[in-house]
Amino acid sequence: MSGNLSTAVTLASKLPLGRLARLVLRLVLLPLRPFVWAARHPIMSATVTGSVALAVFADGWLRLPAAVSLIVAVVVWRRVHPSSFAAVRAWVLGGLRANLVYRWRWRRNMTACGLAVRNKDGDPVAPRLVRVISRPSRDELRVRMLPGQTPELYTNNVAALAHSFHVGRTHPEYIDRVTARCVRSGTVIIVFPRADPLERSVPKFDPPSLDRLDLEGVPVARMDDGGTYRMPLLYKHVLVAGASGAGKGSVLWSAINALAPGIASGLVQPYGIDPKGGMELALGCGVFARLVYDTGEGKSAEDKAEEMVELVEQVAELARTRAARLAGSTRKHVPTTAEPYVPLFIDELAFLTAYMPYKKLRERFNQALAVVLSQGRAVGVSAVGFLQDPRKEIVELRNLFQLKIALRLDTEEESQMVLGKAAYTNGAHCEAIPMSTPGVGYVLIDGNPHPERVRFTEVTDDDIAELVRTYPSPGVERTCDGHLMPPAPPTAGQLHAVPDTGTEDEGQAA
Repeated sequence: MSGNLSTAVTLASKLPLGRLARLVLRLVLLPLRPFVWAARHPIMSATVTGSVALAVFADGWLRLPAAVSLIVAVVVWRRVHPSSFAAVRAWVLGGLRANLVYRWRWRRNMTACGLAVRNKDGDPVAPRLVRVISRPSRDELRVRMLPGQTPELYTNNVAALAHSFHVGRTHPEYIDRVTARCVRSGTVIIVFPRADPLERSVPKFDPPSLDRLDLEGVPVARMDDGGTYRMPLLYKHVLVAGASGAGKGSVLWSAINALAPGIASGLVQPYGIDPKGGMELALGCGVFARLVYDTGEGKSAEDKAEEMVELVEQVAELARTRAARLAGSTRKHVPTTAEPYVPLFIDELAFLTAYMPYKKLRERFNQALAVVLSQGRAVGVSAVGFLQDPRKEIVELRNLFQLKIALRLDTEEESQMVLGKAAYTNGAHCEAIPMSTPGVGYVLIDGNPHPERVRFTEVTDDDIAELVRTYPSPGVERTCDGHLMPPAPPTAGQLHAVPDTGTEDEGQAA
């Protein structure tokens, strides 16, 4: 007995004081954890505890109803309070997977990946696996780094870690989605995907009611965790890049679908430009306040291109007019039906900025777009551009877009061109998105190095036709012949893109 005690004392003396204190603290707090959960969720905890007690202590014929009551309690808990159920499920399943999948080979794999160090006795010392949270599609490993290590060391070794723990054994594309990020000083979270929650297409969302329409967060996509991604449009310019067939149309029509109640009420006046002869936007022409595209008939191609440029110049003039009038009274314009929010959707942006064969028109377009991007954000005018070629020489004003969306791209370089190197390091590998999942992409807002992986909703041609019938832009002719559609008839207080004539009444009447 005394020998065992002396051995324990010797082992304890070799432990650093911090580790010993943490060990004691965990042993003391472990029995208290169920009481913490019970305090947070008393009704659910009492129901489940009672059902478990009944199932354990029931005798004879009571065992069957006791087991049924336990199952019913769990099902009711999941339905009534899904957030607490998901948290408990992730914690319990994470504890099981931590011991069955990770801990027994943790030190060996950390050493093999170069993340362990040797102590003075030559034994490997591995980073500490604090806990594992197992969510429906991924495992999140919270790891305490060793002294002297940085998060970049783990970020640079995510591929080695993925192979060591056999991530993506049947789906190699999961390896490109393994990430490591710093959540607090000395701690990183390593994410190992187990499934792809965005593998199936996402049906179109029902447009929100007008009183619940939030232009700074419109529902357009499904996120990795199953939640709804709300894209900020008001006070933002959006750049969408993707290879052919990557799903750029899903982004465009998901946004218009979410804006539909505002369009019908006049709170939102979308403008559209489609250089592809109307192949993308003409089907939904009725929801646009102004739309221009090249049909190849009637006017010459140069005249049609000039109409596209003129529309952007009108939007730029609108931005200037509003800015001049609001200067000194407010820093942000609040959209109203009198002065609505104006999103300008530009399909095939690269054609107008670089590929259009008319040099003077290209220069005019780039000048007008620069005004919209630099002055339109605060006055309720946004540009939403779509392109396939993200090179800097194609879109020189790329950095003026605050929200960037990258769908499937062809190369690693293109992914970094759109989202930046930091986002690519944090897992935004757009070149690894399968061709079978159009609409899947990464969303990045300026100032946040961590991109969101989402899948935009699938809006079919029938859905677009239904939008035109249900949410038409007020006062706009429903026939589209490729010409600029006439704006809604002027109403009291409505402002169009016209030069400021000196008085507010005159500007509104124009």
